[in-house]
Amino acid sequence: ITGVGRVGGPDALFVRALGNSLFFALIAVPAGVVTSLAFALLLNAPVRGRGVFRTLFMLPYMLGGVATAMIWSWVFNPRFGLMNRLLGGFYRLIDPVVRLFCDTGTAGWSVPDWFYSPQSCKPALIIMHLWLGGGTMLVFLAALQRVPRSLSEAAELDGASRWQRFRHVTLVHISPAVLFNLVVGFVFTMQAFDEAYLLQNRSQQDGLLFYVLHLYRVAFESPYRLGYASALAWVLFAVIAALTVPLALWSKRIVYYAVER
Repeated sequence: ITGVGRVGGPDALFVRALGNSLFFALIAVPAGVVTSLAFALLLNAPVRGRGVFRTLFMLPYMLGGVATAMIWSWVFNPRFGLMNRLLGGFYRLIDPVVRLFCDTGTAGWSVPDWFYSPQSCKPALIIMHLWLGGGTMLVFLAALQRVPRSLSEAAELDGASRWQRFRHVTLVHISPAVLFNLVVGFVFTMQAFDEAYLLQNRSQQDGLLFYVLHLYRVAFESPYRLGYASALAWVLFAVIAALTVPLALWSKRIVYYAVER
């Protein structure tokens, strides 16, 4: 794809957008799978009121959209946002310990500008993605409830530790859910559009210029380069295939599908 950014040269925005989307996908998806699995394990435990906790964890996922993006823009506001207030409180909490190694303590430590910084805007969006992991957690919760309890009990009688039971019994039986969440996660994060479109600003210096947002601008903003946008869509298809097809092929070795008789 050449000749768009400057005559005879590559499109710099294409490279930037693809890099932003790949960074977001490769960090947010594995982190989201791990955190969602951790919450699913907690919510699968036999505790009182777990139905209420499951509902609370699902609410952010069900309330996604413009309202959620606006709420997070306030949370990450560098002046009055909750996130920087919590960071400021944490700095004050560890200040006595830091002063043992540095005379100035945490007085010179700054808080991020989050969505108003090219360096911090993507980490802020990754945190927001983790908070919206209710759908992934629900898939894991359904898979955990299908793990035969008798196998875990038998492993415990044989002297297996809690980690060994999780690694060799639970994780093996929920491996199809892990594969599903990874594949679907990569597909959806590479197509991320809403959050980037709503939370973008000039201070980010194209830090949230994701691939689909760039494709949208090329296709539907003057001068309406629909042919180039079609080429970008095919590149997106190739990138998603490159991320997901190896996972599907690799799954034949690591994914266990129980056969019910």
